[in-house]
Amino acid sequence: MTKPSRISGLSAGTPLRTAAELLLHARLADLHAAEAHALRRFDPEAVHDLRVACRRVRAAIKVFGKKRLRSLDERVEHLQDVLGEVRDLQLRIRWLERHHADPRAARAKLGLAKAHLRKALALWTRRSEVLLLREAVHVHGHGRLGGSRVRQRLRKRTRDLRREVSRAGRLEPAAAHRIRIAAKKLRYEAELLDDAFDLGDAVEALSDAQSALGDLHDADVRLSEVGRDRRLAKAARAERRRSAIKARAALRRLGRVLTELEERV
Repeated sequence: MTKPSRISGLSAGTPLRTAAELLLHARLADLHAAEAHALRRFDPEAVHDLRVACRRVRAAIKVFGKKRLRSLDERVEHLQDVLGEVRDLQLRIRWLERHHADPRAARAKLGLAKAHLRKALALWTRRSEVLLLREAVHVHGHGRLGGSRVRQRLRKRTRDLRREVSRAGRLEPAAAHRIRIAAKKLRYEAELLDDAFDLGDAVEALSDAQSALGDLHDADVRLSEVGRDRRLAKAARAERRRSAIKARAALRRLGRVLTELEERV
């Protein structure tokens, strides 16, 4: 996964407006670069990187944006969702091929999903990206990057994730999904605020947990797709067991990091 662009000179004392504008434009530039790469070839890695770039832009909008800018979040979300359709099908085909199953139906759906993605990217380039760049000035301007407003948001995201982890139980699909969503939200916002709160260890632990929970989610999806095919169902169950072990280990580490984060912010 491509890392976000870093901006030199940011610190907890940087005026919030200055940091917000710099970080938002950096995230938009990252998205533009990922878009250019994906347009050359819709390979799984390029699609994934573009989808992550969308999430990072959305995090910046939610952390820093005023109402006028936040109203454009749904445009980024639309592109992210269409990318998700392509990505999910690409993973399905890869899994079917690995287990010597017939991927033709999934490939047909992927062709339609890619056509949908081309339309979504055309709309993004012509309209949505232009609007976001124009409205990027509508960010919160009071306080500092490490000030109380941002600190309170970081605390809330941390509490939300802590609550979901405490309810993990046996990592049933619904519980694992809720943890993964909460981890994503905290991870992409923590990336933005790393320079103010020194969140490198937290970002790394969140990334590991997100990856492990993503593998678990993929195994759950495969189980729901295989139907009555006993051979594929057996393979999917085995993958889920292995993914669950890795996810529990990642969550144990994440719990320790969350404790440190709660003490810091």
